[in-house]
Amino acid sequence: MTGLRFTPRRKESLFNHVEKVNSYSDSATPGTYHQLGMVAQEMREFSEARRNYQLALEIYIEFGDRYWSAKTYHALGLLAEAQENYAEARANLHKALEIYVEYKDDYWAGSAREVLERLPE
Repeated sequence: MTGLRFTPRRKESLFNHVEKVNSYSDSATPGTYHQLGMVAQEMREFSEARRNYQLALEIYIEFGDRYWSAKTYHALGLLAEAQENYAEARANLHKALEIYVEYKDDYWAGSAREVLERLPE
């Protein structure tokens, strides 16, 4: 996550704002779903976070956007880590890492490797 810390009231306000923006169109962009996932995860609403990340991922995959799929796999890995589901975290982070390497994104590849290294066996 970004390291930003919000009060519960501010988180709720942000979540409601993104939901309101989302309601203005028939279908949200995958980026909107990803952001909703981040807000829900920050609020520790893990099932809502997973639902939104999965919706983003489905759209990215449907449109062949592998790079942004990696970002969402990465987020799903961090979510699984927060839930102590280390096998799922590892699987998602490995998918993200594979794509980061394919796109020669050393920064995000390094980030994924760091998380993978700290996961318990």
